[in-house]
Amino acid sequence: MGKVTDSILGGTKGRTGRIVIANVFGTEISRIRPKKNDKPATPKQALVKERMSLSALFISGYKSFASQYFGERSGMRSRYNLAMTNIMNAYQIDFTKLTITRMNEDILFSKGDLPEVPLNNLTSATTSTFTVTWEDNSDGTDAQPTDEICILYCADDENRPKLMRNIATRADTTATVNLLNKFVGKTVHVWLCLLNADGTRVSISEYVGSVVVS
Repeated sequence: MGKVTDSILGGTKGRTGRIVIANVFGTEISRIRPKKNDKPATPKQALVKERMSLSALFISGYKSFASQYFGERSGMRSRYNLAMTNIMNAYQIDFTKLTITRMNEDILFSKGDLPEVPLNNLTSATTSTFTVTWEDNSDGTDAQPTDEICILYCADDENRPKLMRNIATRADTTATVNLLNKFVGKTVHVWLCLLNADGTRVSISEYVGSVVVS
């Protein structure tokens, strides 16, 4: 991939032969399209391809949120690109055993400098629900009692999570999520972050843990 500084194709989109000119955040980029390969994928190549598919499926559950609240754009890498890299790293490949394992504790769905909350418990006391509790650490400056709690959850045997927004505030210290009956008996993984009232600041997300749903 190269940066185009004086292009006769400026302002155009598409490709000429194998050369592709694209505009990425105001910068023209030239790329060479890879040649088609009709050879069957090796087991290791198939694993890499599967990891990409799993990562794309996982991030689709909160794509728009990550595109707005995952760190800051770095060069030509968007927030979405950064979030996608995080997910791909969390799906770890064992090339010896030819397996892919999702490391849930490595997953982030937001990245910012808003203060987090001290987490307490993750429980499932009633059917088809789970409850997260935390401490109210409002300080009247950066950490406001009205900061919105956002929760992401995903069953252990699924790869597309669900994002719940505006489910509670920092001052509430507890949030209960109602689930579909299909989650009963399943292990569910839970992540949490906070978003301030005007949507301009977010905390880094935390892995709350996992719970077997009653």
